[in-house]
Amino acid sequence: MRRRNRMQKPVNIGGTGRERKAGNRNWKKHAGREAERVDSAGKHRTGETYDEAKRHIAIGRSGEDAALEYLLQNGYKLLERNWHCRHKEIDLIVENKEGIHIVEVKTRTWPTDIEPERAVDYRKQRNLEAAAETYLRARQLQKDIHFNIISVILDRKHSIRHISFIKDAFFPIKNERQSITI
Repeated sequence: MRRRNRMQKPVNIGGTGRERKAGNRNWKKHAGREAERVDSAGKHRTGETYDEAKRHIAIGRSGEDAALEYLLQNGYKLLERNWHCRHKEIDLIVENKEGIHIVEVKTRTWPTDIEPERAVDYRKQRNLEAAAETYLRARQLQKDIHFNIISVILDRKHSIRHISFIKDAFFPIKNERQSITI
C-alpha cells in the first residue's frame, strides 16, 4: 500500500461529505445565473436565479416568524425551531398542557392559486412523523404528540394578510397503508 504525502489533499471516500455540502449551499457562485433548487415537495425548480432563491427563503422565514409569534401569543412554549434529522426537518416544535406539537408552516404570497396547507401531502406527513419519532426518542419524551399546520399568506411587502392554524391536521399512521373495510 502506498503512503500518502502529508501535503496532499485528504481523500474523502464517502466519509464526511465536506466537499459535497460546501458545493450544495454556496448559492453565491450561481449569482446572476440560473440555479436549480429542490422545493419542500421534492419538485425541481429550474431557472431560479440567486435573487429569486433569496426571495423564497425570505418569504418562508417571514411566515415562520409570524407562525411562531402566533403560537407564543396563544400560550405555547417553543422547544425547537428548524430541527433537522438527516434530510427531514420540523419547522417548529412547541409544547403546551396538551402535549408536544409538531408544526409545519406553509407560506405563500397573495394572490395564491391554492391554500398553502394543501402543500403538506402524504410524503411530507410521513417525513414529519418519522422526524417526530426520532425527536421524541432522542429527548426520551413520553408525551402526547399533535401534528399541526399553520398556513400564512403574505402580501408583497411581507405583511401578514391571513394566518390560519389547523390543529391536529393529520394523525400518525403506524402501519404504512391502512385500508378500511365495511
